[in-house]
Amino acid sequence: MRAGRMFRVVAANLERSRNHFMLASVGIVVGIATFAFFISLGLGVRSVVLGKIFPLDQLEVVPKSLDLAVGPLALGGAEVIDQSKVEELQAIDGVEIVYPKMRLTVPSLGIGGKEVLGADLRSEMIADGIEPDLVTEDIDGERPFRDFDDPESPDYVAPEPCETDADCGEDRYCGNPPAHKRARRNDDAEPAQVCRHYIPIIASEHVVELYNGALRRAHGFPKLNPDFVLGIKFDLKVGASMVSASAKDSIIREKGMLVGFSRKAITLGITMPIGYTKRFNVAFGKPEDAQRYHSVILVVPEKDDVAAVAKAVEDLNLEVADTGAEQAALLIAIFIAVFSLVSAVIVGIAAVNIMHVFFMLVYERQHEIGIMRAVGASRGDITTIILGEAAALGLVAGLAGILLAFGAAAGFDAISANYIPDFPYKPQSYFTFPPWLIASSLGFSVAFCVLGAFLPARRAARMQPAAVLSGH
Repeated sequence: MRAGRMFRVVAANLERSRNHFMLASVGIVVGIATFAFFISLGLGVRSVVLGKIFPLDQLEVVPKSLDLAVGPLALGGAEVIDQSKVEELQAIDGVEIVYPKMRLTVPSLGIGGKEVLGADLRSEMIADGIEPDLVTEDIDGERPFRDFDDPESPDYVAPEPCETDADCGEDRYCGNPPAHKRARRNDDAEPAQVCRHYIPIIASEHVVELYNGALRRAHGFPKLNPDFVLGIKFDLKVGASMVSASAKDSIIREKGMLVGFSRKAITLGITMPIGYTKRFNVAFGKPEDAQRYHSVILVVPEKDDVAAVAKAVEDLNLEVADTGAEQAALLIAIFIAVFSLVSAVIVGIAAVNIMHVFFMLVYERQHEIGIMRAVGASRGDITTIILGEAAALGLVAGLAGILLAFGAAAGFDAISANYIPDFPYKPQSYFTFPPWLIASSLGFSVAFCVLGAFLPARRAARMQPAAVLSGH
């Protein structure tokens, strides 16, 4: 039988038995909708959790801790990674590049926020320093994130004398020379002022999410739009502290400017180019403090290399920081697997129902099938017609299920946007519908319908024309 003729026969049979097929396809529609909905939900949550909260393309290496608990205190344990270890980490196969991170080990105060919140806030500052290249993709060129006070930088410009901020232009201020220490009580003579660049500061996206989700409500502050707080300036007093026992005898007065947000910044606090952190630590410590890092970021482009790199890190008596990524990935995988199984059960039950419907239709059409066989239709033609009807039913039911999943996802997102309060990393949409998910949903639907119709089609193909037409 020619393909065109067979297609017309299939279409006519579907139209003639549309009520039976509509009822039989309900289970397929529900099953495919469930499958597409929960798989897309899992993929959407995964993209947020493993893409923003726990990035998998980077490993943070920290010293292996050997702390000894003594009552409420933990004594001992390594706290730094020296330059020799950094070089060994760089030599590990699979590691593309190494970015050291250095904590500011000096107490410091941050004062500012009046231009946004209406009043200046004063807070102890937790800070660290990172290599600017680590966040190049996160920071636009309008407010660069680099070390302006590094004399070895090719872009370095020596600060010129000034008397007021107006002498320095819009992006600089008139202040003390870089890393200039002076007595905390300002008893020292005022040094000659020079034009300075603001220390470029980045903050973690966690900070904004936590602020907008809970902190602002507790204090009655306005909600922050991250795009509009860029450029905010504040004073930074390195060596000062609200805890009098921690304050140093001298301080370094600096000014910072928020230039961007990045998931690579310290979770709670501020992050600056590592050169500033080194100079501050050395100013209040020793020269060797410039090569004492609290952690190192390893960029591992290939996920297949992560396990081997982690093992090599252990061999260096270091360890990979537990970010929770593995546990999160496992929970998401279990979530997807459970609902995939539920969807498969629903569609499987629907396939059994479809098998009963086709058995009934074959029985009703046995006289018609006998005539077709008598006029020359082969067993293969009969099988193809039955399975073609099942495939067409699966395709239509699959499309309906996908549309239902899209509608349910849109409704879920609308409810979340309008009725669920903001929380850290709340996405605009919880769902991701990649092309492969749509294709696999359709294939899943067609395959189960064809599977359900296989036995009825086989029975129809084995009918003997003479026996059917004679009533035997």
